[in-house]
Amino acid sequence: MSAAPSDGFLTRGALSERHARHLRSLRLRQIWVIATQIAIMAVFLGLWQLAASRGWIDPFITSEPSAVARTMAELIQDGTLGYHTAITVAETLIGFLVGTVLGIIIAGSLWWSDFLSDVTDPYIVVLNATPKMALGPVFIVWLGATMTAVVALAVSISLFVTILSVYSAFRQSDRDKLVVVASFGASKWQSFIKVVFPSAVPTIVATLKVNIGLSLIGAIVGEFLAANAGLGYLIIYGQNIFNMSLVMTSLVILTVIAGLMYYAVALLERYFVPWRRD
Repeated sequence: MSAAPSDGFLTRGALSERHARHLRSLRLRQIWVIATQIAIMAVFLGLWQLAASRGWIDPFITSEPSAVARTMAELIQDGTLGYHTAITVAETLIGFLVGTVLGIIIAGSLWWSDFLSDVTDPYIVVLNATPKMALGPVFIVWLGATMTAVVALAVSISLFVTILSVYSAFRQSDRDKLVVVASFGASKWQSFIKVVFPSAVPTIVATLKVNIGLSLIGAIVGEFLAANAGLGYLIIYGQNIFNMSLVMTSLVILTVIAGLMYYAVALLERYFVPWRRD
């Protein structure tokens, strides 16, 4: 009889040790992933610099990492980089928030009213398929060559993606749960708050990941068309004066911004969708 607890203890100990080895292997794998990513970037930058210095590519056209670093240091020193980056980030975040919130509200309205959904469905599909870049000149004429036009373009790109994705998630909510809450006398609003919206949270978070990139694209395209500030403006300005180091520096900063925004949304996912943490 005394052997049973000992066997149980040994079993739990073996499982604990196996779990510890598994965690160590996961940490080691993550270290290798990060190290490989850094190595790939280092090799890419090294080959780029080597090709430019050896004359394999024309640094006037492609620039080079050392020139990009010098340009970035100059822009940071005179405050230009911070100013233009802040403008682009502000336009992107405003477009992202407005497009996402408005899209969720419209999607909820479509779920609420089948009549409204049936009436607006073809219009939403057509507007979503319309090239949003073509709306840039329209917004500029309507709103002027201002930050408002840039934000409007960013909103137009993310809005319809949000509506279609979130509305589809609302409609796919568990009907058995809706029947259960209705049998307890829940109103339509209570059904939406307690069942429909929570079930759509993973889709909403996934849509946020897409929208942050789309909003950044909209902001940059808007700055291409009509702006006197922002990273998109710096790219066009660098192109016009044949300063590719300025263009490449702006592209590097845009890449960093996109990555930071994406990982910020990923942190939200870890909080609101905890079962996806692994």
